[in-house]
Amino acid sequence: MENNSVISETSDSEQNLGRSRKFKQAAYGFLILNLIYLAVAFVFIPPFDFGLSALLSIIAFALLLGIFTYYLLHGKKLLAQILAVIYGGRSVFTGYSLVAGDTFQAVPYILPCLIITFYFLGRAGWNWP
Repeated sequence: MENNSVISETSDSEQNLGRSRKFKQAAYGFLILNLIYLAVAFVFIPPFDFGLSALLSIIAFALLLGIFTYYLLHGKKLLAQILAVIYGGRSVFTGYSLVAGDTFQAVPYILPCLIITFYFLGRAGWNWP
């Protein structure tokens, strides 16, 4: 009887460790892939004036990125699920626009970032393999 409880505690501990690791991977993947997404977008965007609105947009992007990464690191399942749905939708729309042929030049480079981010968030949110 005692042996079964030890096995149960060990498997629960291993499950929590695996779940924590998935959230960590999702958080760091979310951060890194969004930074790559931003860099690719800047490479392909035509030159424009870095005025106050552009600077505020970049600051807001960085702030949201930092906040979402922080909460993903703390294992917020609902946030991971919501972000996974958003990134899944963005991936589908971007894939459709790529097939339709009416796309922005950076789409072939941005689409893999969206799909990988969707997968990392889905792993954490719904415990995918």
